[in-house]
Amino acid sequence: SCPMTLHNVLIALGSNTGNRQGNLSEALVKCKDFIQTNRLSPVIETKPIGHTYNPYLNQLFSGTTSLTLEKLLDNTKRIENEMGRDRSNRGNVAIDIDIILYDQQKLHFTDWERDYIKQLLTQLKTEL
Repeated sequence: SCPMTLHNVLIALGSNTGNRQGNLSEALVKCKDFIQTNRLSPVIETKPIGHTYNPYLNQLFSGTTSLTLEKLLDNTKRIENEMGRDRSNRGNVAIDIDIILYDQQKLHFTDWERDYIKQLLTQLKTEL
């Protein structure tokens, strides 16, 4: 059998409605089904960008996955949907799971410019 190719990924989590901390924790647990996490940032609160709804809690984590980017996207969208993400309501976000890096491929270019992402990148700690 050929060895599985592992891809490095960086994922941004966000929630601004309901039990925000609980939502981040639940999403992280669900992602661990297909991502072997290795580093986790602290959780920080950020002001919503471009609208006046509730502040967000945000967290970054990194890890490895054997999934293709397409499959990874399918899985993260499925988790968002399972957790009650209402795509017709942009202001209230139960959970947002953004793949911002897949191997060398940067995604969500606007996120990379955001101060909170830059801050969390410096705070990615090795998870014990």
